Amino acid sequence: MSDRQMIPTIGKIETKREHYLPRFFLRHFVDDKEKISYVTRAEKNRVVRHARVENVGVQKRLYETACSSGESGDYYFPNYIEKTLSLREDNLSGELDWFLHTVLSLRPSDRLEDKDLNRLASFVSVFIPHIVSRSPESVRYATNRAGDVFETMRELNMGSSEKLKELYRETQSGEEFDETLAFDPKAIAEQISLWMQIFPEISKDEDFVRASSLHEAVEYLRDCSMLVLTTSLGHPFIGIDKPIRTVITGNLTTLYYPLSSQVAVILTDDGQHTFEKRSVSYRQLKDFNEVAFNDGNWNLVFCERSDYLNAYSGIEGTSNEQD
Repeated sequence: MSDRQMIPTIGKIETKREHYLPRFFLRHFVDDKEKISYVTRAEKNRVVRHARVENVGVQKRLYETACSSGESGDYYFPNYIEKTLSLREDNLSGELDWFLHTVLSLRPSDRLEDKDLNRLASFVSVFIPHIVSRSPESVRYATNRAGDVFETMRELNMGSSEKLKELYRETQSGEEFDETLAFDPKAIAEQISLWMQIFPEISKDEDFVRASSLHEAVEYLRDCSMLVLTTSLGHPFIGIDKPIRTVITGNLTTLYYPLSSQVAVILTDDGQHTFEKRSVSYRQLKDFNEVAFNDGNWNLVFCERSDYLNAYSGIEGTSNEQD
């Protein structure tokens, strides 16, 4: 989906429920019935819910920008972001599977080759920023910055509906172009801002790409040391919608993020590029599973065991969603 011409400029969306947490990731937290338990912070009455991964970590029209001048229900570049994310997930899914298999099969006496260590570090440094960049918070941030994008469009003489229409006409053949189309520059700026936030490499400007928050996050994590934590079957990590950041002694910063029920990572920005794997005790597991609760910034937590989430809901028992 690298070519935007495969997506109509204005049209109906095919997928209304868009995933900010990829399904391939959530499947690593399901129980033996392929269901996942979760708690959503935004709910007025927080309860532990139980559902298929298709129904978790989704938001209606999350990445869409409405077109007020078209037919009712029209959007600019409908589902472009969702479909592009889906294509990227194909590679990330395989890399996550490889990462989990590699660390879970690693014995204390084993020593990884440099190429495997680099692959582990590369995956984590890309995957965690990928999760953050597609989140609802990231979308809100990009939407709030749409005004800056619009000002840049004006400076480039692209800030009017007629100019945008003229530019679009140049990309279409006479038979394809619809003269009734109208472009709202501010709405287009909002969609472009989203593209730049989630896919900064879409820009031809290498300096812009390097200065993007996504690129900086990847480079920052690539320079960290990695501690891989593993737990035993039946005693899972609680998954969270975003990494937990903590400042520790010496102004070092750590990021904690579970990658599956059995594997979590802690990244430390010490510039040492070390790698270590540790098995956690049940007591340590309980401490790690309370990290998001104590941090207070969680929006969604999920786990293969519903009873592990009672502290987040404050209510015992579960609720089955409609499948």
